[in-house]
Amino acid sequence: MAYFKYLVLLLLLVNVSAKVNAQAITAPGSYDFSLEHGGRQRSFRVYVPEAYTRTGDPLPLVIAMHGASGSGAWMEELTQFSELAEAYGFIAAYPDGVYGIWADGRVGDERVPADLDDVDFIAVMIDQIAQRLRVDTDRMYASGYSMGGMMAFRLGCELPDKIAAVASVASTFPGYLLEACNPSAPVPVLVIQGTEDDVIPWQGIWRNNIPIYLSTAQTAAYWGEHNGCTGEPLLVQGLDLVPDDGTVVRQVVYTGCLQDAGVEILAVIGGGHTWPGSRLSARFGKTSFDVYASPAIWRFFEPHRLSRDDS
Repeated sequence: MAYFKYLVLLLLLVNVSAKVNAQAITAPGSYDFSLEHGGRQRSFRVYVPEAYTRTGDPLPLVIAMHGASGSGAWMEELTQFSELAEAYGFIAAYPDGVYGIWADGRVGDERVPADLDDVDFIAVMIDQIAQRLRVDTDRMYASGYSMGGMMAFRLGCELPDKIAAVASVASTFPGYLLEACNPSAPVPVLVIQGTEDDVIPWQGIWRNNIPIYLSTAQTAAYWGEHNGCTGEPLLVQGLDLVPDDGTVVRQVVYTGCLQDAGVEILAVIGGGHTWPGSRLSARFGKTSFDVYASPAIWRFFEPHRLSRDDS
């Protein structure tokens, strides 16, 4: 029922964002920024909620990365994270990939320029935002859809001093990140995946006994081991709040993890390559309305903070 509470609240919110193309942040709303990085002009959007003040407490930062061929503006519309930021008091950032693509660690993809360093771009973006706004640097989170989800995984692996938790929608863990993520600090991970996803299949993709994408079960097992989780995976609950959507959601949680870096799977039985709760992605299969991915992600992120070694 917690998911339903978040969904109802989100639907009642009024969209207060105002598009302002300016470098100076003077009021709540959405701001578009650009910077030069790696010889390219890069861009990102930032949403600042009403709760923000220059003298108040620093606010968490949620980064939301679009899928292939998408944009930050499209991701803002898909996720409605800006409305959620207004309700719960966090800053949202929507970066743009080059040609709508992320350098998520894959090799041999002609769409990804060989010299593109998106890990550093996101790190620089975070620093730029922190220079302009009071950001809680212990509570910065990476989320993404499809290819953006794979990029979120990479940030969790390669920016352990910045990213406190990761959430991926319609993306399992890429095999090409296994080496980059090992060894690495424990990182809390939420995976929301449809069983009927025909783009990033639930069962993963293997070629010549090499994992291109791990299955959802393998993704959960990998992160459970990576985070030192000792408890047995628990089926916490099932949701079928909207029977007519043709889906059912099952929640599986790994517990007893190092540094409280829990692992959670929201299995969308019957769901496609979609963002649960959003009608924008319906053309990629069935969209579940039993759970809304955006508030589910914030619920997962909210308690997690970076574990810093003060020695």
